[in-house]
Amino acid sequence: MNILQFEKVNCKNCYKCVRYCPVKAIEVKNHYAQILTEECILCGICTIVCPQKTKGAISETETVREAIRNGRQVIASVAPSFAAYFSVSFQALRTSLLKLKFTDAYETAEGAYLVKSEYERMIEEQPERVMISSCCSSVNLLIRKYYRSCIPNLAPVLTPMQIHSRILKERFPDALIVFISPCISKKAERYQHGSFVDYTITFEELAVLFEEAGIQTEQEDLKIEKQYLSRNFPTHGGILSTMSRRDRHSYLSVSGFQACVEAIRDVERGALSSCFIEMSLCEGSCIGGPSFREKGFSLLCSKMRMDQNVLPPGYDEDYNISSDTLMEQVFTSSEKGCRSEPSEAQIKGILHKMGKRSKEDELNCSMCGYESCRDKAVAVIYGKAEINMCLPFMKERAESFSNQIMNITPNAILAVDMDLKVQHINSAACNIFRLAQEDINGQPVSRILDEFDFVYLLTSDKDHYEKNTYLAEYNAYLNQIFVFDKASSMVVCIMKDITAERQKKNFIMKKKIQAAAMADDIVDKQLRIVHEIASILGETAAETQIAIHDLKGTILMDDDEESL
Repeated sequence: MNILQFEKVNCKNCYKCVRYCPVKAIEVKNHYAQILTEECILCGICTIVCPQKTKGAISETETVREAIRNGRQVIASVAPSFAAYFSVSFQALRTSLLKLKFTDAYETAEGAYLVKSEYERMIEEQPERVMISSCCSSVNLLIRKYYRSCIPNLAPVLTPMQIHSRILKERFPDALIVFISPCISKKAERYQHGSFVDYTITFEELAVLFEEAGIQTEQEDLKIEKQYLSRNFPTHGGILSTMSRRDRHSYLSVSGFQACVEAIRDVERGALSSCFIEMSLCEGSCIGGPSFREKGFSLLCSKMRMDQNVLPPGYDEDYNISSDTLMEQVFTSSEKGCRSEPSEAQIKGILHKMGKRSKEDELNCSMCGYESCRDKAVAVIYGKAEINMCLPFMKERAESFSNQIMNITPNAILAVDMDLKVQHINSAACNIFRLAQEDINGQPVSRILDEFDFVYLLTSDKDHYEKNTYLAEYNAYLNQIFVFDKASSMVVCIMKDITAERQKKNFIMKKKIQAAAMADDIVDKQLRIVHEIASILGETAAETQIAIHDLKGTILMDDDEESL
């Protein structure tokens, strides 16, 4: 049964869930994180650390609401940590549950009392035994999946939730039992064989039901309510505080994943004897779990609420109940997909693919979520992780690739920050400005270019513009494209050296001008020649006209004389 659900669409590849998952029960495929049910111990940490809120437990609130609407007898078993979450007495919470149309509500602490009584009996019968409490479902899963040699050390007793649900079923055979707690792992426990719990909802889900129904829990007079030690179960050392002690027997309490693992390893290597270990996976026990952390409650505040609302300090009375219900639980090994250990050659092969060719390359930065590069390599071999989860490797590869592109492109590229200082310059730009990268990186851009264009783009509403310019000091003509990258607050100037092209155009223009001038000279000369020819022709024509006139006159004169 997949208790935790995952919304793939919102996963942002931050690997925070992998980083915080204590047993690395997260698989990353195609850049999306997925929960490995067979390896998960349902601690719920991933549900509160995910920035995108993509992980959450299945909800049965609608099914419970439907059962109430249909007139079913619905009985609530309320975990004792309610006092820290809702900051009210049990009677106040019961009143609100009745307004929500629950048939009735009882405290799971009744079951806790029977559990601690069973622990006391077993210690008396086997005082030499090293026994671990079995109240925390996540601790039970941790031992069953990862420390199987310690399964015999788990107290073979049902959890308070299971025992109390059995008692309620005996009282109300036709009722639906709804367990209300802050713990996600209880949602899985309710599906175990022999469970009498019909539904489980969390405190957060109950708070939503109250809000939707317009119900506000109001504190009532604590004097009318009896106090019971077993309400102390959800606090660090709370189980031990309810138990009677046997001489020459040690009673120890640990909470938090790391403390639990260290204690379990002590048990594995035989470092402990004749002791009972109260073990809670959440630091501070139930009142320090994900539900309380999500709401922003500190352990100190949660304990204070417990003391104020259900368990005043110094109170030493408890329930006085007995039951013939079966309390024994048999813990079996839970297979989590056993894998053979990868060879050193396989690990080195993956490390090489991640750019880790020596010990110095193994940064062990944990950005991928794993404690070391070798752990990450093993996860890759098992198919739980991808090589590109190594952020330093990807950053180095991206930088190397971008640097190669930057340096082989013929265009000059210059990146300037908001302080108008050069952050990056490629080889083509260095060639234009006749300097080395180390000479200009971090220096004001005004050393090589007019800063006006950069200031203009930073202060205007434009994100880019283009211009051509001539840099006399470098004898260079440049086509410049200025781009403002808001994400990085950088102005990138991409420059194409058009000097040769412009010089060619200038040369052609010069030749054209020279040709035009030559043509003008030729025309001028031709006009002068024409004018000279015209002048000569004019004088000749006049002289010819006079000569012809004289010749004509002479000819006519001769004719007249002959007629005489």
